Amino acid sequence: MRGEVFARYAHLKKPVQLFKNHKVVGNALITTGKKSFVKIKFEDGSLISLGPDGKIALSQKQESKPRLVELLKGKMRGIVDPKGKPKAGYEHKMYIKTRSASIGIRGTDFLLVYNDQNHITSNITLKGDVHLYKNEDQDIHESLREELDGKKKINFDQGEELDNIADNLKHHHVEKIPKGHFSGAFPSYDKSSKPVHISLHQLYALGKNSDMGNQSKGRVLKGNYTVAMNKGKNSYLIPEPYGEDINTDKKRQHKTGVKPGGHVDLNSGIYVAPPENARYDEKAGLYIMPDDLGGIDPETGNYVAPEGIRLDPLNGFVVADRTYGDRNIKENLKKIKNLTGDFNERLDQALKIFKHISRFDLLAIGNYRYSTNIMENYYGEWTNITNVPSMVWDFKGLAGFQLFHNKRYLWYPKAHLFALYHERALPEVKRNNTYEGMLGLEFHRKHTLFGKKARFIVDMEFRTQYMDWRKRNLFDFYTEDSGFRFSEVFQFNRNHRTEAYYQIRAFQGYLDNNHGNIHNLGFNHRYVIGAKYDLLGGFEYSQRREKLTNDHFDIWNGYLKAVRKDLFWRTDLTFGYTYQTHDSDKNIPFDIARYYKLDLQLNKRLNNFWKLNALYEFSRQRAKGATLTKSFIQQTWGGGLTMVF
Repeated sequence: MRGEVFARYAHLKKPVQLFKNHKVVGNALITTGKKSFVKIKFEDGSLISLGPDGKIALSQKQESKPRLVELLKGKMRGIVDPKGKPKAGYEHKMYIKTRSASIGIRGTDFLLVYNDQNHITSNITLKGDVHLYKNEDQDIHESLREELDGKKKINFDQGEELDNIADNLKHHHVEKIPKGHFSGAFPSYDKSSKPVHISLHQLYALGKNSDMGNQSKGRVLKGNYTVAMNKGKNSYLIPEPYGEDINTDKKRQHKTGVKPGGHVDLNSGIYVAPPENARYDEKAGLYIMPDDLGGIDPETGNYVAPEGIRLDPLNGFVVADRTYGDRNIKENLKKIKNLTGDFNERLDQALKIFKHISRFDLLAIGNYRYSTNIMENYYGEWTNITNVPSMVWDFKGLAGFQLFHNKRYLWYPKAHLFALYHERALPEVKRNNTYEGMLGLEFHRKHTLFGKKARFIVDMEFRTQYMDWRKRNLFDFYTEDSGFRFSEVFQFNRNHRTEAYYQIRAFQGYLDNNHGNIHNLGFNHRYVIGAKYDLLGGFEYSQRREKLTNDHFDIWNGYLKAVRKDLFWRTDLTFGYTYQTHDSDKNIPFDIARYYKLDLQLNKRLNNFWKLNALYEFSRQRAKGATLTKSFIQQTWGGGLTMVF
């Protein structure tokens, strides 16, 4: 060690200063000063060096499980002996987590950086290989809100996270980072960046700097040439920050076409890529960085920005004497004001920034469809109104807000508006024009089940629907209901996600005797089959019972969907089949019906928030009894736009 190093324990109020040969007993948080570093040796001989201004959480080893370390801030170097096998049931000998990534180590020498301002995790492999998985943005944002609402309580024991991290590293988005290569986990990117070979100058210097020091003798290794850079320097940063002088390179943004031979800034985690007119070294197979983009300190391996410029973790290259505050609302609003590019690029970037600083979620859907038969659906009960076609507009907006969110609990108020409009002027068609409003509140209790993350959700909703069912060109009260839905969301492993639920709803319909209760019981399951396919399936039993007449209506519903992801550029294809049986004890000439539906959907992702949709549906119901109103065939074609924020 060098300088001041401290350990915090859960049972002690004050941190303990560490000295050489100190033995860490129990779960602990290790921090280093701005000019300090420490080497930590484990029982199996593995070694971790934590650099200046760093913070890691150590969990005591469990005999049947690998070691887990959390890097909370700074840079660390790890050396894990490749001899020996991982623990039974695990693929790695050591696991490391950051807010934005899960890392698996088998036996290697590596350098890991996590910046707590931009939440970038970057890895450089010096020997062997490292597996890196970029956490989903939803999980990154949730962890930030949990920390804020939980008053930044420290979780000293990371052991409960081990199985979830091990599952993450079985995902098809995991990148294997070989010797000499860099890969990073960047918020707002779908997955980790593709590994790219870094500059030989930096690789060699990092190999020698085992104590993670920042001290240097003032020399800088450069390419000894300059280029005429006709773009802002920020356009060569991976990831590219928001702000001034931005020229978005879509190839880089999607992590293809990134040139090898660049430098990794060990403070921000940003990769400085060679420009398009950089020299190419045929022998090394790498581009040589020009002096315009800085160089490498040969003593430490640290990146050195061009003279008079520094690399800010949030704003990229800035004038050296220019300072920025921490990530806050004021700074982010300033970034929105300074965005450049065409309208779509500016809109996408602005939404990313607003999404980061807010707790607001929005789902907006607009579709325009052609249907061969217009039908009414009353709590799942289909009734044929006409045998004529119509064009249909439908709009839906669902908004929610994470009011309170810590490690265990989430309070989530929400609301939605829905509108359905038929262009056909016939009264029998127009009677189905609909407006619906909903107010609700969700309560989430986060816990573990089968050793994996799980969530128990109580969902309370009140909704009212208005229709022109009296054919008076007026929107009359049609139905209203209030309900409680209890669900458990869990997973057996990374590729399986299951939801089991029960819901009870008290409803009142448009007729005086139309009130009672609805009970729904079911489950939904998603199975991820590698990088290209998902399989979705589910079942629900629903019973609607009217109190005054004691009539009831039962629906048994099952569905199966297959998703082909990225069939072509950013486009998913979904094929689904639904089968239902409807059984009635109502005072109508209707006994039982069988309903089935085939649907085909194409969803093209335009960017991070917008999707184009196209769909085709064929549905049919065969009924015994009232065949004129209960038996039908319907086909629907259409498309629209979806915003998921």
